[in-house]
Amino acid sequence: MRFGMGIILIYALPMSLPITVVCGLSRSATMSAGRDLLAGRSAARLVAHCLDQLQVGLVSRSVTDAQGQVEAALIELVHDCVSCTLREDVLPTLMRMAADPDVDAVVLVLPEAVEPIGFLENFMLVTDQHGRTTSDVCHVEAVVTVANPPELVPTLSSDETLIDRGLHVGDEDDRGIADLLAGQLECADLVVAPAATAQERALLQLLNPEATIVEQAPPRLEPIFNFARTTARTSPAHIDHLAETCRIDDAWRVQWRSHRPLHPLRLYEALEVIADVALRGKGYFRIASRPEVVVEWDSVGGQLRLGAPATEVSSQEAQLQFVGLSDRAYAISDVLDAAQLTDAELAAPTSIDISESDPFRDIWRSAGLEAEED
Repeated sequence: MRFGMGIILIYALPMSLPITVVCGLSRSATMSAGRDLLAGRSAARLVAHCLDQLQVGLVSRSVTDAQGQVEAALIELVHDCVSCTLREDVLPTLMRMAADPDVDAVVLVLPEAVEPIGFLENFMLVTDQHGRTTSDVCHVEAVVTVANPPELVPTLSSDETLIDRGLHVGDEDDRGIADLLAGQLECADLVVAPAATAQERALLQLLNPEATIVEQAPPRLEPIFNFARTTARTSPAHIDHLAETCRIDDAWRVQWRSHRPLHPLRLYEALEVIADVALRGKGYFRIASRPEVVVEWDSVGGQLRLGAPATEVSSQEAQLQFVGLSDRAYAISDVLDAAQLTDAELAAPTSIDISESDPFRDIWRSAGLEAEED
């Protein structure tokens, strides 16, 4: 700022440390991508946490630069909670590095079982004892997901859990491996997909149209992360940003819309067809047994979650979108059309007495979607 008499005041603006987040189901692949991102950057650091010693209550942290390891530590589990432990170690580690003048960038490799959206929410929102968030002194430049293209379809259609793969972070961690992979892919700004076929690239593009797909992690990335946009595209009920029905090579996206509620018994019968045809499903709808509430649809392969949307949905219209590869995309619209209420049922809604025989009744109750009269 310049004043009279030739006096100049210079304000030293606080620097923000750039962070690149790397995730994926293979530790060797994510570490390799992390090293690619670190290459040739003498002042950058790669931070990685390993969960191999969870059984003895420990998490290990390593910090390396272009020359090799510069820091190693063992962290005791906090409250037997991996998420709590990582939150209480990763965030302070990043803030400490932000204050180190010898560090100008960090590549953070997340453990395989960690969902990137959970880390990002902590990064942006969790405060320390001084009321600061990590995002006050650091900024995420990009989220990079490392995929194994030949395993995309088998994993997304798998009913395996993290326990089956040995990736669980606790005895009660019953998350599905397909659900974890879908979350990693949809959170990504950049997807590393080595030697992907045209079909595999098309599938990745439909799962996350905003991501750039590359063969190898580049040594440098332009800042492309946007928290609001990432949160939106990882929300199952937020599908407005997705193109409607389309096909890329052998992959497709089908959008189904209707102003009619779905009949719960007929929807239940349709689920087997949908699970057999679609790899990913998102959106929201209304059910005839509870027409006053909006139900969120979140499916990966044969796994389906129904519940209350995390974000407000004001539309009275049902919108469901599905991504898949089979040649039976038409079957999804067929079974959903057949599941919606008929003209006769709409004309006489009191004749539809299905509240007691609703196969989803327990789901509505656990999700807080009970009808007012129940």
